Amino acid sequence: MAHPAGLIDTGSLRLMRSLAFEAEHNRSLPPAVLDLIYARRWFQLMVPRACGGLETSLPEAVQLFEALAWAEANTGWCVNLGAGANMFAGYFDAATATSIFSDPHTCCAGSGAVSGRATRAEGGYRLSGRWKYASGANHATHFTANAWLLDEGGKTIEQEGQPAFRSFIVPAGQALNHRNWNAIGLRGTSSNDFEIKDVFVPDAQVFNLQQASAFAGGPLYRFPFARLAVIDMACMLTGIALRFMELYEALAIGKKPLHSDQLLWNNPAARSVYECRGKAFLAARAEMYAALGEIWRLYEAGREAAPEVQNTFDNIAKGAAGSARDLINALYPLCGMSILDSDTELNKVWRDAMTVSQHYLLSPLKA
Repeated sequence: MAHPAGLIDTGSLRLMRSLAFEAEHNRSLPPAVLDLIYARRWFQLMVPRACGGLETSLPEAVQLFEALAWAEANTGWCVNLGAGANMFAGYFDAATATSIFSDPHTCCAGSGAVSGRATRAEGGYRLSGRWKYASGANHATHFTANAWLLDEGGKTIEQEGQPAFRSFIVPAGQALNHRNWNAIGLRGTSSNDFEIKDVFVPDAQVFNLQQASAFAGGPLYRFPFARLAVIDMACMLTGIALRFMELYEALAIGKKPLHSDQLLWNNPAARSVYECRGKAFLAARAEMYAALGEIWRLYEAGREAAPEVQNTFDNIAKGAAGSARDLINALYPLCGMSILDSDTELNKVWRDAMTVSQHYLLSPLKA
């Protein structure tokens, strides 16, 4: 795969990196960065063309997400999560989707956890609950949330013997943004808790991600959403790792470790770690993109990937993310005290990587 630098113009790259620490300080993307996102229509990458979106192919979207993660992780994360949530436009009828998602400022923040309750009412549901980690909450125009379904009497609705849940979309004005994100990395992503209290949601704004879209016919909306979520997370870590490699190289060619007359770059032990881990990471990244291309071609051809193919794809994507994490963790102790200053990009990129790596979709414990 080509380096992501080819996907980001110099002016945009300079803007994002120059405002990275402002984003951290304010726990929110700066207005100038948001204006860039709106101008490039990055939040509309995965919105159907039929309702004004770009409907980019999944491989193209993943490459851009990775490039933005390499450029500046707060921006990359917010575009990734915002564009991914805006893809839900494909799960609504055309009129509803167009009314919400044709605006390039539209951005959905939300949570994949089923943390709410939706009680059946005439023409829709009454929704209540609190959800964690809604990335982009401070600039979101809408929130999306999963909730268990209850009938009018408050009894759990079951489907195939299991409690049923659905996804809901509500305007941001009907939700409470708790502004409580305080992680060590991705500080500028406003990944806050949000709360909804007894809000009526009409049936037209209720959708189901557990099956292929009944409204949009493109491969993006037939691709298994759970698999899409994994590759979207994995490319964040690979993009950040590419930037960490560059920053390590810049450090190593000018740093002499304590009690050494030799530059870090020329130290045989350090060079061995860099080359071994770097080679493994780049190979895993290439394998991830090859697997993505293969599985995507199935859906472009109107077919579906067998479960074992999907599982293999998941494992390859998570393997690339794991290799990226291993590379960063192996280089970290070689940086010495230089990596500990939180006002440096080297430290920030490390913190962002460690935060991304904790996402449950990338956990080594996840089946």
